[in-house]
Amino acid sequence: MTLKKTILSVRWILLFLLLLGLVGRVTGEERLQVLRVKDGFNLQQDLAEWAQKSAGYHLYSSGDGLSLRLYTGLDEHFLYLGFAVKDPFLTFQDDYSLDFQKSDHLRVTLFSSAREEEAVTLYLLPTSKIREPLFNISGGSLQRQAVKVHSILNKDSYFIAVALSLDELELTPRRGVKLPLQIMINDLTKSGEVRKYWVFSNNAHGYGLLYF
Repeated sequence: MTLKKTILSVRWILLFLLLLGLVGRVTGEERLQVLRVKDGFNLQQDLAEWAQKSAGYHLYSSGDGLSLRLYTGLDEHFLYLGFAVKDPFLTFQDDYSLDFQKSDHLRVTLFSSAREEEAVTLYLLPTSKIREPLFNISGGSLQRQAVKVHSILNKDSYFIAVALSLDELELTPRRGVKLPLQIMINDLTKSGEVRKYWVFSNNAHGYGLLYF
């Protein structure tokens, strides 16, 4: 009897640990619906307005206070993505390199067409020495003028809003169309350690799917 109870206890402990491993991260190929919004959606509205007018998804949280929430919207000309990040320690000392490696920032990869070789990665830095958000683009054929960026910075959080041209994405947002999306949080600790958190998996190969 004691042996059976011990086995059951071990099973419950293992199940609990497994669940802990799943908390805070959405699964690969997560389905994320893009909400249709009115034309001329205001990219510079505050987070409360985004929460009311777009679709919101909690994508990541960690035990030390780091979290990410995604907001999605779509009108006739643009795909809108909002990224709300909470981070107890923020630093933005690197605003000169192409990948902002020594700053807290987001790395967002999406596909500008149905072909995988057209993957485009946006490096999104919420603030810089000139008090403005910065971004770099690598891969694919998306042009810089096709991307609009706005950010709001607080003591322990930041919000980055992005508008992407549907023409440049070569995307016709009809029902059933899906767009693979990868998100990586680049996080610096107080000791200067760089930590990378892939939202949809443990590496760069996981992704979520934006559904139109």
